[in-house]
Amino acid sequence: MQEFRGAIDALRAQRQARARRDLCIRGESLAAQHLAGQGCIELARNLRIGHDEADLVMLSPCGSTLIVVEVKTRSDPGARPEERIDHGKRNSLTRLARTLVEQPALRPLLVRFDVVAIVLTPGLEPDLRHFTDAWELVSA
Repeated sequence: MQEFRGAIDALRAQRQARARRDLCIRGESLAAQHLAGQGCIELARNLRIGHDEADLVMLSPCGSTLIVVEVKTRSDPGARPEERIDHGKRNSLTRLARTLVEQPALRPLLVRFDVVAIVLTPGLEPDLRHFTDAWELVSA
């Protein structure tokens, strides 16, 4: 009986993980569409450099600013996803941005960090909030 319950728990955990990943993918797509609607150009999605990862990397409409975007998506109607970005995540995105602007082709670009918070409640329109310049790239 214990083995059966263990197997059921494992299947339930897999299904929950898949649902979380699907929610994240949908949120990232909505965020990319929102930014593209503002004239931004998507350069990368889920960009990983070492242990650091950015959900989206965009180029501003004028082409002078590299926008590193953290997307937080939740399904709870009372959620405030933007509050889930901690100091460690900001540091991680800052390290990633510094590595990017060390590349010769990207060196002249300014860097901006944005947060897109999305609440996806079944039966309702997505609640999308875009925070520009959420924090600054500080010199090391």
